[in-house]
Formats: sequence, structure tokens, C-alpha cells
Amino acid sequence: MTNHGTTYDTTYDTTYDIVLFGATGFVGALTAEYLAGHAPQDLRIALAGRNRAKLEDTRRNLAASHPRAERFGLVIADSSDAESLRALAGSARVVISTVGPYFHYGLPLVEACAKAGTHYVDLSGEVLFMRESIRLYHDAAKNSGARIVHACGFDSVPSDMG
Repeated sequence: MTNHGTTYDTTYDTTYDIVLFGATGFVGALTAEYLAGHAPQDLRIALAGRNRAKLEDTRRNLAASHPRAERFGLVIADSSDAESLRALAGSARVVISTVGPYFHYGLPLVEACAKAGTHYVDLSGEVLFMRESIRLYHDAAKNSGARIVHACGFDSVPSDMG
């Protein structure tokens, strides 16, 4: 399938242990830096987002201080393109999403992960998003064995407590 000049492989195999979606954003870059510096060496990691050039820049910048990042894969996916999200979910054991606002951009990725049996984590503090993802995709995740875990980061702390 081709979309916006990008070709997506529609044969899904679990190529990566972790795919970080939103790797070129502020929080995504911080998460990528942490993974490059602390994840086990044999973990297969990929950076994901809409823009290949930005992903390549992010990987190159990481590799300057963490040479292992040169081996990080790149996955082109867009939150408005269901097929690219299915391919992303199908390529990973775990997807970490830093793409928000989650209510606007996150539900299609949760759906793709729930149906693929891919574990999903985010840092959403958006209660309505979490509730809607449970309402819509709990059964699919339960049936596929996917674990959907929201609120895994600072954004999860209520602002009045932060």
C-alpha cells in the first residue's frame, strides 16, 4: 500500500521488541535517548513517526552519543493512516506512544495494537481517552493478549500535584 509517497509492507512480522511512536517530538526524543542509553543491548528497537528525514536525524543525533542507535530501525507511520498503524503494531512486541493529544491521535493506534496482540504503553493523562480506549478495545486486547497500559509518565500526574 502507498500513502503520501510512502510504501507500507502489509506482511506483518514482529521485527522489533520496542517501537517508539512519536520519536521526533520532545518527549519522544527524551524517551529515545533513555532507550539508547539504558535498554539491554540485544533489544531490537525502532523509532517511528510520520517523517523519515526527521526520524533519520533523530537516529543520527542519538548515535553521536550512543553508537548502538545506528542499529535502530525506522518505521514510517501516521496516526491518520490505519494501514500504517496496523503495520507498526504488527512489527513490534511493544509500542510506546508519545503522540498526543491522545484523544485526538491515539485511539487508532490502541485499536491496531489491541487487534494485533501488541502491548501498548503511553504517558496520557487524558481520562476520557483512557475510558474510550477501554470501552472500544478492551475485548479485542483481551482476546489477542495485548496489554494496554496508559499513564506511564509525568503527564500522568495531575497538574495540581505536579
